[in-house]
Amino acid sequence: MSGNIFVVLLISFSLIFGLTLWYFQNYAYYERNSLNNMTMTLSDSGSEEPVKFNNIQSINSQTSPLKFRSCFKLESSSSVSLDKYLPYEKATPLRAPRWFKCFNVEKITSDLKLGLAKSYLSKENIEYGIDRVIAAYPDGLAYSWHQINDCGLASFAGDALPKNCTEKESE
Repeated sequence: MSGNIFVVLLISFSLIFGLTLWYFQNYAYYERNSLNNMTMTLSDSGSEEPVKFNNIQSINSQTSPLKFRSCFKLESSSSVSLDKYLPYEKATPLRAPRWFKCFNVEKITSDLKLGLAKSYLSKENIEYGIDRVIAAYPDGLAYSWHQINDCGLASFAGDALPKNCTEKESE
């Protein structure tokens, strides 16, 4: 009889632990943002310029810089002249929680590969090794997320930093 009780307790504990872990990964640490401004990096100077947008939906978490996601509409003046901004070559959107419906990672990834959307550097090293990337469509619809850059990949893996990583970043 005690073996049956042990098995029931073990399965109950595993189920409760699994559900709690799922909840914390998908809901507990996310919070909706009221993002008021965002910048994009200019290709010729490397400086940043404010981008005007509306209809923003954004989430973030203090537990990881990679949990940032946003969906918004660029104002018509911003969406017309995207050529002046620095393209982001290896844009790879990360999954958002299922409840954040506006951010469809499969569609964004597919559209970036097909050339229906273009990716741009919003801000390099928003936190060391993490870039903010924007994917924009010609109609002004845009998505943003944080992505690990080459310096971050090397640093987090404990490898030697690439030559383009500055001394200040490597500290």
